[in-house]
Amino acid sequence: MANSRTPRDTNRRMAAIHTFGHPNAAVPRTRWAAPAHGQAGESAVSTIVAAPPPVLLPNPPNAPTLAVGTPSGLQVSWAAPAIDATHAAASGYNLQYSPSGAGTWTMLSNVASPYALTGLAAGTAFDVQVQATNAAGASAWSPASTLATAAAAPNPPNAPAVASVAPVTDGSVTRLAVIWTAPAVDGSHAAATGYNLRFSPSGAGTWTTVSGVSSPYTITGLTGASAIDVEVQATNAAPSPSAWSATVTGTTWGATVALGNWVPAASQVHNTSVAPSGGVNMTATPAPTAVTGAAFAWSGGTAAIPTSGLIAAGADGQNNGWGQWFNTPATAGTYYLWLIAEGAGGTTIGALVTAAITVT
Repeated sequence: MANSRTPRDTNRRMAAIHTFGHPNAAVPRTRWAAPAHGQAGESAVSTIVAAPPPVLLPNPPNAPTLAVGTPSGLQVSWAAPAIDATHAAASGYNLQYSPSGAGTWTMLSNVASPYALTGLAAGTAFDVQVQATNAAGASAWSPASTLATAAAAPNPPNAPAVASVAPVTDGSVTRLAVIWTAPAVDGSHAAATGYNLRFSPSGAGTWTTVSGVSSPYTITGLTGASAIDVEVQATNAAPSPSAWSATVTGTTWGATVALGNWVPAASQVHNTSVAPSGGVNMTATPAPTAVTGAAFAWSGGTAAIPTSGLIAAGADGQNNGWGQWFNTPATAGTYYLWLIAEGAGGTTIGALVTAAITVT
């Protein structure tokens, strides 16, 4: 068969042999360069195109840092893994978590540090791992870190009940003592661990709030003969406190009461004149309620103002002064002496009770 190759074909084949070796050898990737302009004939020139270097996987990150986050959550932080001769930089991250030791992993893709894990079970420990990624794929998972979420907050308490709002028995007109009872605990309300109190001139709704109080609590800085609305609120570790209690109104005394210069001794003999002066006197000053009378009374306690066994006092010539000679109780015991200011109709408008007096 006649050779059909043209001289041009022969030239090309011979150029390839001279450049790459035997014609049966594997042929590398080449391209042919056109001859220079004006050059006689054509010369074959080859160029080897190098393959791009492979993309390396990233190293795994170190164990992440965990912190307690929002309720039922964890805050997860980590640093980028190191780059070395066999590992490239990370361009992204995956995260997985599981109840500690369970190995039931939930995976989150394409996260960034810091990452907030939310919606976890309260008061539960979780294992957390992080994985680095880039164009070559994903690294191994980091070592696990473990931390428990915050314990579940209790239910809020019920509202307390205000038992009384009453003027104190220290002779002043500026104070009200508030007593309340702890709210009941039920299936949807936990126990109270603290209380807030608020008060306002009656009906005004201009509340002054005092936080972190306990029963009994004394409101101070009031004025005489003033009606004051009081409410109390219970608190615990729940995010919200209880509702405010029902409003209870108390009224300050209208007259101040103080001991005069006849002061009873702390020790007395029963059924004899009050030592050392044979009696007791006091001042009862309108603040602002007019004083129309005064009385003394022996009592076994300080909780309630006596309403019987009153010893009427008369004006003693002092400014706003009232006094009387009288005896100690007929039987031995521990007693308290009450000094009472009276207004119109014999109503009590001020009171002072002494410290304990021992009667033998």
